[in-house]
Amino acid sequence: MEKDNITDNNFATKKQLGRRSFLKKVVAFLSGITLMNWSLFPFKGALASILGENVSNNHEKLIFIAIDGLHPKYIELDAKGLLGGSEGNWLMPKINAFLKKSLWYKNAKAYLPAATDMNHLNVLAGTSSAQTGIISVWAQPTGWAKNGAAIITHTNMSFARDDKGRPVDTLFQAWKRHWPESKTMLITGKEWVGEMFRGEKRTSSGIDILVTGPNHPDYLKSPQKESLADPHTDGDAACDPESTRLGFFGGSMGTSDVMTRLYTGQGSLLTWQMEHFANHFPRDSWIVDSTLEIFKRDKPDMAYILLAQCDDAGHAIGCAWDPSEFTNVNPPYEPPEGCENKPEYQLVSSRNKLLFKEAILDVIRDVDIQFGRLMDGLQNQGVLDKAKVILLSDHSAVNHLYTEDFSSTDCVGLLESAGIIEKRGMLEKKEMYAFSVSSYGVLYWRENKEKVAKAKEVLLAHRALNPQTGKKECPWWVLDRSDMKNGVEEVCLPGELYHTYYVDVDKEQTLIWPDLIILAKNGWQIPVYNGQIPNVGIKVPTWSPPWRVFNGGHGSVDTLPIVAAISIPGGKKGAHDRPIRIADLGVTAAVLSGLNLTSTTIGKDLSKDLI
Repeated sequence: MEKDNITDNNFATKKQLGRRSFLKKVVAFLSGITLMNWSLFPFKGALASILGENVSNNHEKLIFIAIDGLHPKYIELDAKGLLGGSEGNWLMPKINAFLKKSLWYKNAKAYLPAATDMNHLNVLAGTSSAQTGIISVWAQPTGWAKNGAAIITHTNMSFARDDKGRPVDTLFQAWKRHWPESKTMLITGKEWVGEMFRGEKRTSSGIDILVTGPNHPDYLKSPQKESLADPHTDGDAACDPESTRLGFFGGSMGTSDVMTRLYTGQGSLLTWQMEHFANHFPRDSWIVDSTLEIFKRDKPDMAYILLAQCDDAGHAIGCAWDPSEFTNVNPPYEPPEGCENKPEYQLVSSRNKLLFKEAILDVIRDVDIQFGRLMDGLQNQGVLDKAKVILLSDHSAVNHLYTEDFSSTDCVGLLESAGIIEKRGMLEKKEMYAFSVSSYGVLYWRENKEKVAKAKEVLLAHRALNPQTGKKECPWWVLDRSDMKNGVEEVCLPGELYHTYYVDVDKEQTLIWPDLIILAKNGWQIPVYNGQIPNVGIKVPTWSPPWRVFNGGHGSVDTLPIVAAISIPGGKKGAHDRPIRIADLGVTAAVLSGLNLTSTTIGKDLSKDLI
């Protein structure tokens, strides 16, 4: 990699010395110094002082840009969010420009659960959750205390093990083994994802520079508050509508329903927290500014850049990748005096009339603008000249159905009503622990596991009235361990959700595994239980009543589609219809960079598509 770059980096003499001649003089010079006093001028230090920054500049580079929660359908929309985007009329022109220079896999998917923590790890380790043990977001049950309580542990690489019980290896670690002098960086808009990779009491993470909103170098500015629906780049922020909320008195006064109303919608507690606690929810603009400053100062050769704004906004104010979902609001939206009343201002989701399409699109437009700023900044610094760049999303998202009938997806309540599990007080330890949010949930039986089969039967027999279609339907798939191991057609692959080491070898002594996994269908939302809510910025008491916390979300089968594109210098370009999975991107990156991952991988090598 270095052989062609000595003259490019201003090391030619006035007589334009060749590389060999120049290096001979350098070695001779250093040899003379060595004879005089080796301890004062060790070879490596002297060579580094002469070559300076070019040791890093001559290194090949690997850059992942992950846009959390971005549905690939957004890329196909026009500037107004309608089908049929074209050159000069894209909703996301900057990403489309990158795709023209890349090999874009249009049929790419994540793994179940289609959520954050596990799929960012999957791309960096070439795995699925069944190889890592990380099956939840922010935290998950890992064992049982002596008093019968579930032990909840923040997602962490310390318990990430492959099917043979070995620590899960990542591209960061493989990179540092191959190039120990090279710098690596992870910067993330999701604080806990960075902390997950930091690890506890295990080998080095391989990450030299780990940046989150609360923990970053002093030379970086702190994240600033910014509206989700009206980012700084929104040209008509004073006129266009924002998503709304029902408020305290908007319906049933049951505790679960009141909590749901207080937490969902623009101006709700969830949105307020995401906007108010800027350190914990930094906007993409801060990630971009910080990334460019770090590249300028520290010149990392491998980087994973996680832009979280798309996912944050999707949870709080919804998604708009499906134009057919949106209809005219009734009564019509009236913009402030002096504003043009545009037709697009009147569109709301048919799944949830609180969600205005234009507010959502403003977020997506800003995501694209910030991506463009990032790519332009890296190009101006010369970073992209030798860089392999992988653009991805970790999952996609859907709008959740809004319904006043809280019992529609109260899986724990259904099991209590059927007598499958005993109904106890809020502070009493139960035989079954539920950890769920958005469109998936995991159920663990502490005792009486013989009840699992009956519980599955009861849940599959349940029918709920879909407020969008007016028809009754089963709101979920329910998978037991046999389903996890053998797979379910059109739901999950064999072994995709079954960790053979923790279940069959370790016998759950180190980490417990779900007895049932619930995956919501058609936009249904599974309530939060036991106060365990990721990504809301506050601690919630474990005795809190269950409630539905998000307007949009993910985790289930319909949020598996992802963005996946690879750009390498001199590589092939265009759209590819080959079905791929997120782990394929990690394995391909390893092959392209000559890296060896030491734990089990399931990803396929796509490098022949590119070369």
